[in-house]
Amino acid sequence: MRGGPNGDLSLTHARLNFAVYGASHPRYQDMVRAARPDERP
Repeated sequence: MRGGPNGDLSLTHARLNFAVYGASHPRYQDMVRAARPDERP
C-alpha cells in the first residue's frame, strides 16, 4: 500500500529493489553492507 509512512515505496517494491540492488531503494546502495554468511537463509 502506498502513501503510508514510507511515502511512495511499497513493501513489494522495496523487496524487489532489495533483490536487484541489495537495498530497499537504489539510492541506498552505498549505505548498506553485504550480508555475512551467517545472515543468509
